[in-house]
Amino acid sequence: MTRRAVGWPLLVQSGLVLGGYAAVRPMTGYRAIELQAGNTGIGLLAASFSVLPLLLAYPVGRQADRFGPARLMVVGAGLFTGAGVLAVLAGTLPVLLVASALLGLGQLVSVVGQQSTVAVSGTANLDRGFGLLTAAGAVGQAAGPLLAAGAASVPGVGPSPAAVGLAIGTAICAASAFCLKPLLRAAPRSRAPAPRSSWRVAAGMVGVPGMTATLVAGGVVLAALDLLFVFLPAWADERGVPVAAVGGLLALRAAVTLLARLVVDRVVARAGRRLTMTASIAVAGLGLLALPLVQLPGAAVIMLFLGIGLGVAQPLAMSWVADAARPGTRGAAMGLRLTANRLAQTALPVAVGAFSTGAAGVFWAVGALLALSAGTLLRMPPDRPRPGPPPGPPP
Repeated sequence: MTRRAVGWPLLVQSGLVLGGYAAVRPMTGYRAIELQAGNTGIGLLAASFSVLPLLLAYPVGRQADRFGPARLMVVGAGLFTGAGVLAVLAGTLPVLLVASALLGLGQLVSVVGQQSTVAVSGTANLDRGFGLLTAAGAVGQAAGPLLAAGAASVPGVGPSPAAVGLAIGTAICAASAFCLKPLLRAAPRSRAPAPRSSWRVAAGMVGVPGMTATLVAGGVVLAALDLLFVFLPAWADERGVPVAAVGGLLALRAAVTLLARLVVDRVVARAGRRLTMTASIAVAGLGLLALPLVQLPGAAVIMLFLGIGLGVAQPLAMSWVADAARPGTRGAAMGLRLTANRLAQTALPVAVGAFSTGAAGVFWAVGALLALSAGTLLRMPPDRPRPGPPPGPPP
């Protein structure tokens, strides 16, 4: 893969796919309401987005190593677009559930392709590559829902506002097809390697010193962000903070995250990846621990810390995992990382919700987990980890 593959075509493709996903996901919830789905149905809809990515993230990553990440992006965009059309046309909840599951799978396949493109690009600065990739995704995730919600809220447009929003989100993702030709042109023409045992490849990667700590830390960071979205309204309600202010706090955090990702490589060049990643997660943990103790002005300051802490850790986890993986297994490494993320995003909210009381208890529990994760990262090897042992000869 050449350096050109890590340029604008990939960044625009990432922004469009993630923008379409961020637009479509809430609109499926509105569509379920239109179909008279109850709380159980909406819960199933939320779970359906994650079930296939949780099960298939690692196998999809293996296919990226075998067939190339650019081809994976083609499949992912096509699958997402087709599933979006199915969601628009869905007239019953079971059909919408199928469409939702396929949307989650299409987004997964696209993201594995995008991350694997950076991982195998040959660029010397993986931190900058992943920082720019996640920054482009953040722009798409901010713009997509605004476009879909704006179109859906126009009076008299279409028979169903949710269907209009779904169509907009699907169209945003479909537009990414214009970026796929240069990505395919930049893809290597070498023959696919012979397949190896997936278990041996996974065992070889997990055995790399620091890999497990990085996977766990990355998963906890994403789960913490999900819980922030869910429980910040409860924190605000306890203090009489208006809804508009909550939106402003989340927007502030997102803006700081975007800026931090644009300069993360410069920070790493000065402080090193291990120290930067450890410090960012520790800062996020301290921010969540302090959030229940402050009012609105203090929360604005804490959002600055969370924007840096939760935003910087994600691209650094990607680059560390890619750097630690052996050549020919970096797609599988990205898939393994996404599997750990999905597992944490599924299990951690359930565990925290069961053992915590109120928003304060949730933030304290997650903040403590982030602080613990930062402590374990101090035991990681130096910034350029040596790949683990070969995963074994082909069977």
